[in-house]
Amino acid sequence: MAEDTDKRAAMHRQVIGVLALGAFLAVLMALAIAMRQGVFERTARVYFMADTAAGISPGIAVRLSGIRVGSVTETALQPDLKVKVTLAIEEAYYPALRSDAHAEWFKEQLQAAIIELQPGKATQALSREDPRITHSRRRTLTEVANDLRGRLAPILDDVKQLSGNVAEHQGDIAAVLVNANAATQALAASTQELRALMTHARGQVAGLGGQAQAAMGQTQAALVKVNQNLLHVDALVGTADKSLAAVNERLPALLNQTGQALDQINGVVRDVRAVSAAASAAVPSLLRSAVPLMEDGREVVGGVKASWPVRALVAPPPPALLPLDSHDAAALREPPKR
Repeated sequence: MAEDTDKRAAMHRQVIGVLALGAFLAVLMALAIAMRQGVFERTARVYFMADTAAGISPGIAVRLSGIRVGSVTETALQPDLKVKVTLAIEEAYYPALRSDAHAEWFKEQLQAAIIELQPGKATQALSREDPRITHSRRRTLTEVANDLRGRLAPILDDVKQLSGNVAEHQGDIAAVLVNANAATQALAASTQELRALMTHARGQVAGLGGQAQAAMGQTQAALVKVNQNLLHVDALVGTADKSLAAVNERLPALLNQTGQALDQINGVVRDVRAVSAAASAAVPSLLRSAVPLMEDGREVVGGVKASWPVRALVAPPPPALLPLDSHDAAALREPPKR
């Protein structure tokens, strides 16, 4: 009996030890889970308003730049049928959030849903009083596949309809192909004719090119002659410029000499005028004295002619000449009475 009692006591102690160990392990596991969930860490809360809470539930991981910084703590339906989703993140990362911070929900295939935080680029920090951020949902591969199927279905229906139409009009298509073959042959013949025309045109263009080249050579020779003439003209212009420069240099001296000659001529003219004035004063008296002398000489000659020996030797007198002026000879011999 004593042995049974000892065995029972030992078993009782073993069971109590196992239970104590299990309870200790459970507490450690709970502490580890609590530490993993950030129960003992300081957290900050942010929220966003979503149209639906599908795929969002408490405990979903919240990541920042791919690193887990918190989780979803609450989803609440609002009076306007919007869903308020509250996120708890570590306090150390809250100052990195700006006023334009954004939360994006996405879910990869065979993986749990994730909310990725984008801190934003605004200069103003996220408000502590109302830490509301924007939200969007990234489409999953299933949604993308459904969208692609919705887009491809009408195209496939159109392809089926076109295939049916082609099958119905197969005879018409064969006729079209025959016509296309004939058109291809006609096009080949036209191509050959066009090639022949191009060959002929090339020959004419080559001849025109030779003529144009000869004309260009003649034009070039003419231009060379024109350039030579221009050079000669330039030389003549240079000579004329030099002559003009020499004339310009000598012109002032010539003008000075001409001025001096004009001054001398003016002096001579003045002297001639003085002589003419003096002569004009002496000529009337000389003429008055010369006219009586001429009358006397005429009377002497007349007397000599009247004698018969001389008259035979002297030729008959010429016809009477007009007087020198309208004045009477007597008037010249005798001064006018006052």
